[in-house]
Amino acid sequence: MRTGAVPLFQHLTSVPTAPFREKAVARLARRWIARHLGRKASVREVRGGLIVKYRGAGAGPSLALAAHLDHPAFKLKTVTRAGATALLQGGLPPHLLPGAAVEAFPAEPRDNVALARGVIGPRPKRDGGLWTIRWTLPPKPGAKPDFAVLALPACRVAGGWLDSRSVDDLIGCAVSLEVVRRLAAARAKTNVTVLLNRAEEVGFVGALDMIASGVLSADDSYLSVESSRELPGSKPGRGPTIRLGDKACAFDPNLVALLDDAAALLRRRGVKVQRLRLTGGACEATAYQAFGHEAAGVAVPLVNYHNGWGAQAVAPERVRVSDVEGAVRLIVQAAKLFPARTLRGALRARLSKRHAEASSALGPRGDKKNPLKSVR
Repeated sequence: MRTGAVPLFQHLTSVPTAPFREKAVARLARRWIARHLGRKASVREVRGGLIVKYRGAGAGPSLALAAHLDHPAFKLKTVTRAGATALLQGGLPPHLLPGAAVEAFPAEPRDNVALARGVIGPRPKRDGGLWTIRWTLPPKPGAKPDFAVLALPACRVAGGWLDSRSVDDLIGCAVSLEVVRRLAAARAKTNVTVLLNRAEEVGFVGALDMIASGVLSADDSYLSVESSRELPGSKPGRGPTIRLGDKACAFDPNLVALLDDAAALLRRRGVKVQRLRLTGGACEATAYQAFGHEAAGVAVPLVNYHNGWGAQAVAPERVRVSDVEGAVRLIVQAAKLFPARTLRGALRARLSKRHAEASSALGPRGDKKNPLKSVR
């Protein structure tokens, strides 16, 4: 397999994905990690997703890159020879779905060969209601279709564009892993963690599960890495966008400043970088920040968000290949600057040390717990 974020994206899209049905694409990610990173990185599977760690600087804080393995899809509820009922999981544009073609797959698909094909029926009368699917190619006897995705190209690269049914957010997964590959190949003295989260499209479920389970470090700095709906000031072909915030909240200014400094270095080499608060939706940085983590984001400007918002019919999501490469270069540069920056993890360590050295002068403690001790 060729190296680079786009070939990796092509690899990841060789199977479909859906909320809570990410096992197949996670298997492909692990296969790539084993081949291209080997012992240079560790991989841990938890309920919320995969955690990949590169420790080029040894002990200390890490720049954590968060992307998600799922994309909006239909969970099949009942299946007959004539059709199926299905629950929409994630934000596909409902006004464009009636009459659209879908393909159905098993819970753990091995490839992009569908078990059945069909057409979506009328929009349910209430939000959260079940959709109907009429089969045009019914499943064979014994087949077990579990979920359905829009019948759109898995991956197509032409004319400087990358088109896919699931750019969001397998492109973020590809960018994040390619960042680690380049840093590991250069033996960069920095620490980077990649979080490949599950079920983002239904409310950051995988990311929240990692937060709740205690597997994440409060000393790390978290970057959401994904594609985001194009807006004035964040247009395809003009480089990746430093995400100052999303629809829910503004992001950490110190972490944004790290990205700004990395972008300034890249601009001297002719690399384009944009900078905007992207209010077209919310991303996982909001989840990390809401629970006390330092967070910001990098986004690749996206056309046809969630397969059709802003379009006249369902369509593949689209990004510029140059913006994908720009995102990799931006984050690689930020990761190289990261060890010398006094971000939250370094600041916590410095202040905790100061407290340990001087706090005895305050007198005896009423308890033995140290609230300033770093969370690992």
